Amino acid sequence: MKLTGGRRHPRVRALQHRLTAPARHLPLPVLRGNGRGLRVQVGDSIMRVTGRGELLVEQAYLDLLSPGDVVYDVGANIGWYSLLAARRVGPQGAVIAFEPSLENAHIAQANAAANGMGNVTVVAGALADTDGWLSFVAEGSLEGRLELYDPNPGAERPAVGGRGRLRTLVPVASLDSWLGLTGQPAPTLVKIDVEGAEVGVLRGMVNTLASARPSLIIELHGTREEVADLLDAAGYEHRAIEVDVPTRQAPWWAHVLARPAR
Repeated sequence: MKLTGGRRHPRVRALQHRLTAPARHLPLPVLRGNGRGLRVQVGDSIMRVTGRGELLVEQAYLDLLSPGDVVYDVGANIGWYSLLAARRVGPQGAVIAFEPSLENAHIAQANAAANGMGNVTVVAGALADTDGWLSFVAEGSLEGRLELYDPNPGAERPAVGGRGRLRTLVPVASLDSWLGLTGQPAPTLVKIDVEGAEVGVLRGMVNTLASARPSLIIELHGTREEVADLLDAAGYEHRAIEVDVPTRQAPWWAHVLARPAR
């Protein structure tokens, strides 16, 4: 899950990182926005606790949720969307947060515990269209991607706080096989923010899309055509959230809301 602060100029991000260092490792109270009342450890971004997050996306996400729903947060980062969902679905519902960065997975688990949300389960791994292990490239805690899906694997990108690109092996599975192995309940909503690997995630959940028919919120990373093709094939209606256009006309960074066609 890439936070809003990750789209700023690298020098601005680095300055923000230094200035907010004392606060990033404490549970901060959220005073505004959809997360008001939560206490959140923010890691490398302070944006969430200011109420200046992805407000349109958050509202579309919350509007899809009801008590008792099962939410899969794929690319959970620090668990912000997991917390929003856990509060909305209540103790009779469940949130499963997939996050391959151990640092972020630890923060997501701590955030759930700090807010007394026992309905959140954090899985320290990634979803894709294969099962096994893949190389995960982390660039600070704001951005990370499976190297298999990195469109520019050799590119040098500025990292937050002066940290370089770190590669680790992480466990991966397709959602279809993961559900078969674990026996967990199928999702009613899946949020996907995986820095360019969204096509792989969708390919790995074809059977789940056909059987469970969950709603989807997907952040694009220049993948609108591939995502649109997969959603069309699965029988889904879909449009961008931030701008009212079809997925194929959406900006490269937009979020897509997809629901089973009526």
